[in-house]
Amino acid sequence: MSGSDDDATQISREDEELAYEIYFWIVRCICEKGVVKISELRKIYQSTVVKDRSVQFRPLPGVLKAVNENLLHWQGWNAVIQDDRLTYVNVNGDAPNEVRASETERTLGLLKNVLMYVFVATKPQSKHPGVAQEDLMSYMEASMSTHSDRKLSLDHMEFLKKLIAPNARSEFIKKGYLAFTKSVNENDEEVFRYEWGPAARQTVDPLALVQTFQQLTGMKPEMLKEQTERANELKAEQVAAVTRGGVLRTRGQ
Repeated sequence: MSGSDDDATQISREDEELAYEIYFWIVRCICEKGVVKISELRKIYQSTVVKDRSVQFRPLPGVLKAVNENLLHWQGWNAVIQDDRLTYVNVNGDAPNEVRASETERTLGLLKNVLMYVFVATKPQSKHPGVAQEDLMSYMEASMSTHSDRKLSLDHMEFLKKLIAPNARSEFIKKGYLAFTKSVNENDEEVFRYEWGPAARQTVDPLALVQTFQQLTGMKPEMLKEQTERANELKAEQVAAVTRGGVLRTRGQ
């Protein structure tokens, strides 16, 4: 590869990583505050740009355009700009931050926990690579329960089912963070299995979740070698897709 090709790759990578960072910063701001200050966006942009003047970045409006296209595609958020304020409206007309902050934090925490376990427990080379519903529910009960019997209260269980039950109405599946398949085992019983959905594959940092799982469990890095390699591959795809404004391929496409 020539020197000019190396430079082009570097420019592309730096620009893509900046768009990736801005995407998640906006999501976090909207969930926590309901609004994004464009002046703060400029600070993030400038702090990255000035690190290396030899790297060519798109102007901020170009980066923001690509980010907003992905926010519309994956979150259903339309950008609304007024003076120094950037807000978003769902395509159905509701403000995306109408959910109470405490419930938002609770839901995001559960989403992170679910996606972490599903990613780590997935076996890509298996005939059925997804994580069985029974295994996921057992993990969630053990990780969420504060009781000695490791069971959830009825309210907590209902809330969890609302988020991850294997049907098109559950929150994480409806929003594309989880996908599920159905098969029949040797006893003619239905078995549901979960995998990451297209929204998770596009927007969630898999490497951070693998590292969190390692910290929580105390497992040695070599024990999660396959998961780490898979996370690095997916993260590279994510970074490239954000700048293109494209959609990552899901498994089987």
